[in-house]
This record gives sequence, C-alpha cells and structure tokens, in this order.
Amino acid sequence: MTTLTDFRYAVRSLSRVPVFTIAAVVSLTLGIATATTVFSLINVAILRPPPFADADRLMLLNISHYTPSDGLLRVRWSWPRFRLLERNARSFEGIASSSNAVITITSDGNPAPIRVEIVSWRYHTVMRAPLILGRGFTAADDDPGTAAPATILGYDLWQSRFGGDERTLGRIVQMNGIALTVVGITGRGFTGVSGLAEAWIPATMAPRVTYPEYLTTNQNFITAIGRLQPDVTADAARVELEVLGGQIHAQEPSEAETPEDRFSATLMPLNEARVDLVTRRALLLLAGAVVALFLIACANVASLLLGRTADRRREIAIRLAIGASRRRLVRQMLVESGVLAAVAGFLGAVITGWALVVVRIPPTLARGRNFYGAVGEFAASAFDWRVLAFVVLASAASVIVFGLAPALQAARADLVADLKSGRSGGAGRGIRSRELILGLQVAVAVVLVVGCGLLLTSYVRLRGQPLGFDPDRLLTFMIRPSEVRFTPAEAPALVDRVLEEIGRVPGVEAASVDGCVPLSPQCATASLFIVGRPWDSDADAPAVLRHYVGPDHFKVLGVPVLRGRALGPGDRAGRPRVVVINQAAVDRFWPTEDPIGRRVWFAAAAPFGSADSAAEIVGIVGNVAYQPLDERPVQPDFFTSYAQFTYASRMVLVRTRGEPLALVPEITQAVQRADPSLALFDVQSMNQRARLSWSKQSGQTVTFAAIAGIALVLAMTGVYAVTSHVVASQTREIGIRMALGAPAIRIIRTALVRTVRLGLLGGTAGLAGALALSRAIRANLHETSPLAPGVYAGAVAVLLLALVAASYLPVRRALRIDPLEVLRNE
Repeated sequence: MTTLTDFRYAVRSLSRVPVFTIAAVVSLTLGIATATTVFSLINVAILRPPPFADADRLMLLNISHYTPSDGLLRVRWSWPRFRLLERNARSFEGIASSSNAVITITSDGNPAPIRVEIVSWRYHTVMRAPLILGRGFTAADDDPGTAAPATILGYDLWQSRFGGDERTLGRIVQMNGIALTVVGITGRGFTGVSGLAEAWIPATMAPRVTYPEYLTTNQNFITAIGRLQPDVTADAARVELEVLGGQIHAQEPSEAETPEDRFSATLMPLNEARVDLVTRRALLLLAGAVVALFLIACANVASLLLGRTADRRREIAIRLAIGASRRRLVRQMLVESGVLAAVAGFLGAVITGWALVVVRIPPTLARGRNFYGAVGEFAASAFDWRVLAFVVLASAASVIVFGLAPALQAARADLVADLKSGRSGGAGRGIRSRELILGLQVAVAVVLVVGCGLLLTSYVRLRGQPLGFDPDRLLTFMIRPSEVRFTPAEAPALVDRVLEEIGRVPGVEAASVDGCVPLSPQCATASLFIVGRPWDSDADAPAVLRHYVGPDHFKVLGVPVLRGRALGPGDRAGRPRVVVINQAAVDRFWPTEDPIGRRVWFAAAAPFGSADSAAEIVGIVGNVAYQPLDERPVQPDFFTSYAQFTYASRMVLVRTRGEPLALVPEITQAVQRADPSLALFDVQSMNQRARLSWSKQSGQTVTFAAIAGIALVLAMTGVYAVTSHVVASQTREIGIRMALGAPAIRIIRTALVRTVRLGLLGGTAGLAGALALSRAIRANLHETSPLAPGVYAGAVAVLLLALVAASYLPVRRALRIDPLEVLRNE
C-alpha cells in the first residue's frame, strides 16, 4: 500500500513539472532505445542460437591444415574424406554433409533458378528438420547403386511453385533436366544450414544433376555438420577429431604445399561459425558505443534530477520536519526515478520495434566467407524475449545509475537552513555534482565523436579507392546450366549463343562473361608459372586471379587497354592460346621488362595446365577492383578467352544504354532463346553489388555516427541545463555588475566560466580516453590510423562549436537581465 501511495505521489509530482519530465523521459528513451536496438543486433548475431533444435549440439567440422607460411587453415571436405569421417567418428549422433548449388527447376515448361543443398542421407535427421509431408532421405540414397532420383522441397518453394498442393508429394520435377521424385516437404522456416536452401537432393544425385565428379574428386568443397552425442562434450570430440583427421589424411591425402605441412581435423560450434569476424568486430564496437551513450543519457537525467532536487529543498525539508524518515524520502525519490525509467523503457521498446524494421545486419556479400562453407548468418532481426529482458534490465539499471545520487543528496538536506530560506550549502553541493556529471558527459561524448570521425574517415577512404571500371548501366546475372549436360567442351558454344542473343536486344551495347564480378570474393585463383622462369618449387608458385571472358569484356567494363591488344573473336579453340594481364601483374612479375610475348601457364587450369600448353601474353589492361575494397581489391589478373576454355556456369555482364534493370525481361527471353532450360539467377545492377560490397562498413559508420550524434546532443543538453542553472543562480550578481557598468564580455565570462572550464576539461579527458582506446578500433579501420591528428582536431572543433551552441541561450538570457528589476527586488 505504501508503494502504491509513493507511486501516486510520484505521478502527481512529475505531472506538475512537464518540461522536466519530458526532458528526462526523452533523454532516457534515446539511451534505452539505442542500446536495445544495438543489443538486438548482437542478440541475433551472437547470442540467439541458429534456428535448429538443440542447436548448441551442432558442430561445424573442418579439416585443419597447418602450413609454415599461413599457419592454421580450416578446410572443408571432399566426398571420399567425408565418408571416412562419417564412418569413423564416434563422438556424434550423426554427421551430415552439405554443399550449395544453384540449379534450374522446370515445371509446366517454366524454368526458374533455385538454391539447393546437396546433402548426405542423415542431413535432415542431424539438423532435426521438420517434415510436414513425406519422408527424409534414407541410407539407400547414399549408395550410388541403389539411390533413387529423389528430392525434398522447402515449404516456401512448395507454396510458391506448387500452390501448397499435397499432391506434389510423389510428383516428378525436372531439376537441371533430371527427373526427380518429390519425397518430402519441410516445415515452414527451415532453409537448411545455409539459410538459403529451397530444396534438397541426395549427394549421390549430384553427378547427374550438377557436377559429374562430385563423388570422386578430392577437392574440398563439402561442409560437414555433426550433432554431438548426449554425453560427449565439444572438447572431447575435438580430441577425437585431431587423431581421426590425421588418419583420414593418410588414406585420402590432401595436397601439401611443403613437407612441413600438417593435417588434422577440428570443430567449432555452429553458432560461432555462422557470423563472420567483420560483423562481430563491428557489433562489439557498437556495443561499447551504446554503453557510453546509455551512461550519458543516465547522466543527463541525473543532472536534471539534481537540479530539481535543489529546487525542492524547502518541500523536502517540510516533509522531514513533519516526520518523514530520510529512508522513506530516498524510497520516494527512487520511485519517481522508477516512473521515469518505466515510461522511457516502454517508449524505448516501441522505438526499437520500429527500428528493427530498418536497422539490420547487412548481408555477407558471399556466404562462403564465414568459415568456408555454406553456413547462413541467421541474423534476421526480431523482438524476442531476450530483447524484452534487456529493456527491463536496462530500465531497472538506469534507476540506480541516475536516480540514486539525487535521492541520497535529497536525504542529506539541511533541515534548519532549508526551512528558513530554501537556500543552503545543499545547493552548492548540487551544482558541484552536476558540474562533475557534465564533465563526464562531455568526456564520453568526445570519445564517441573521435570514434565516429575515425570510422567516417575510414569509410571515405574505402569508397574513394579507384574501382578501375564503370559500374553505371551495367547489368549482371548468373546462368547455372547443368555441368553434366554442358561440359567444358560444350560450354563455349552455349556461351556463344547466349551472348549472341543478348547482343540482339535493343538497348544492349555489349555483353561478356566471367566467373565473377568486380568487388566480390568469388573469383577463381590458379598458381602461375612463367615459361623460362622456374620457381624453386611448385609451392612457391604465386596465386593469381583467373578469368575466362568474352572479346568485349573490357569494353563492357570500361577498362582501357594500355598496351598490346584485347582478346578478340578469333581467339578460339584450335588457335594459339593467348592471355591478357592487368597492370598489377606487370608490376609484380615484370616490373623492369616488357611482358608482351612472354608465355605463362596455370596449374590445374586446363587447357593451360602445362608448359606445353602455355598462353602468350598479348595485351595489358588497367587494374580492376575484383576483390572487396577492404581485402586487397587489386591483384594480378589473367584473362583468357572463354572460346578457348570455360565452364558453363558463368556470370554475364551486360552494358546497356539506359537503366539496366529495365531490360531484364527482354534479356531473359534472349537467354531462353539460346537454351530454353536456362534461367537468370542473382540478377542485380553493378551499382547494387557495389553497395552490397561495402554495406557492412557503411552500416557500421552510419550507426556509430547516429550514436555519437545522439551522445553529443545529450551532452550539450547537459551543458545548456547547467549553464542555465548557473545563470539563474547568479541573477543578482550579474544584475549588480551590469548596474555598475560591467561590459558585456565580463557578463558573458561570468555566465560561462564554469561550464566552459568543465567542458574543456571534459574534452581533454575525452581526447585522452580516445587515444587510450585507439587500439580497440584499429581493426575496424581501412587505411586510417587510429591516431589520425585531423580527426582529433575535428573533434576539438566540434566540441567548441557544440559548447558555443549549448551556451548561446543562457548567455543571451544573462545579457537581458534588467539591473533595475534586480535592485528593486533587493
């Protein structure tokens, strides 16, 4: 009952001071909403488990390959190695394989690209995948001799393609031209370990549907997922894998670069593997920033409460005089703080719910970047119980942070002095406390402003790097025909038809193909060998980027030919093999000589895979940023004609005269005229891909800038409040000085001396703090020193401007004090 009485009194008390209440609630709401929004991102990326039953028991298994030059590398599995792992590991209930592919599904004569996972038969059991219709794969599906041509459809594909018809079960569908029987339908929301799968096919069907050598090659492209036995820990399973990995390598050896290479196997929880290091670093940096912002918001409210406590000295003294205990008084003040926190928490939760529609973790450009494998990030924002719990805890914590000091100060009231006049030393203690809080606010705000400046400088430099090509009016998409049907021998003829038909579309200037697009991490590499310049060993052969492109490739990208010639229509199979290189290759391999006429070949890159089939360098072109801008964007590139060798799966690049996406319908028809089974996959303009390439850096920078901006506004609000309080408390002194003829500059100095001194001291402390924390932000910066003097100078300038802006109104009020009115009141 007493608590209810305190609550009612608190509501009435706060309603009598609406300006104070609104200011306190707004400050606290901004702090809680921003902190909760960033926490929600951390929640989905780190805390919330992947959407699989008992996900903490799921482990990503990798071959561990130690090299003296690169240290420990995590490698995926080939099918023969995976089968040895599956048969011999004892720490797991089951182990399943998965690899990603894009294939064309055809029903009712309408081809469309879909993402599939090629999996071993235990996959749906290991992942605890819900099946709403039919069955999963069986052991027979892992036996090439008895495997039935089967597929399992995802819920969304079943709904969109087949209208959710239960008669789909048992239906024959064409996938890359192979008839597969639908044996199961997964439940809503299950999209596999990749987070992208629309259907699943058995690994034993891969040689017929996607890759002829899937079951026999020793290439490592298969992801392995294991579910731990109930009584086995991850550490125990890791010990077993260390031994088992060496045994597997002895039976199915991986290629070693040096005699010192060592092979084993290891694991990591799936939850650790799903989000890449760049995302984790950015989120942890933002977490530190919002903690600082939350403290500034609480400090702002504490400063407001201290000011209000000073104004309520007489009320507090009267309550003490009529019998209220100091303990009861503290409780009452904390209840008022609790009301403010509860309102701010509610509003913060509402704002967070809205913000989560807008603020998201930018998607990874290529899913393979997060630990080598087809592991989805599963980082879609959601307001779940963890976020709600955070709001409650943050609101409760804020009561202690901002409410305790004012409550204790109120309890230390000087009863006699405050009853006499309402003026006492308590007021002095209040202003001193507010000044200390102000200094801390400014210091923390400056740290955030410096961090924002560093990230902004880094982002500007990232975006300022030359791309080497023209991204405007450039359409990109991929075709993924069956490599079983279109082998490398048949692929050039298919590409010929595709480019010819696209070239006939009105509005198309030129078209080409490649294995990747600029600004992506997906370009193929090969070991380079130069005829007449042997390396000490094959392991010393440098890796370069390899491209199989069309004769108009450099025209499509807008890349200049610097010397020699580009590839031409005559560079076809049966003609001399030729290669065009970029300037970066010249700088690295022929810095003092002319590379034109030199001959090169590439290990494991038919038909250029030996000295006898070397290609002659015929031209040099400008550098293109084929890799992401934060990962050595320009590297040595070697371009050969697709007509001399290519794979069927190609990225198509089309230079258009107008808006590229407007031509997608016509280009789709053109591609299907080349082959009716083809569908366009991953259709985007190059500008869209460019924005995606640096989306994480831009998202981090914008979010941090918003946090720093809010922090600076809150800190300057504190400056304004304290300066206004100082001016109000010195009205008599200022009026007398003005009556005695004091100049305006002296009045301004009187009004500002305290807050400017504290602001500058706080700013100095903030700069020192930013220097001390510079190491924490170093990994998030691109070609920017965390000690960049220009950034720190800019932070000082921002601080001075903010202090002037926050003090303008209080100073103006001081200059308008009427000395006659002051003297009359005296």
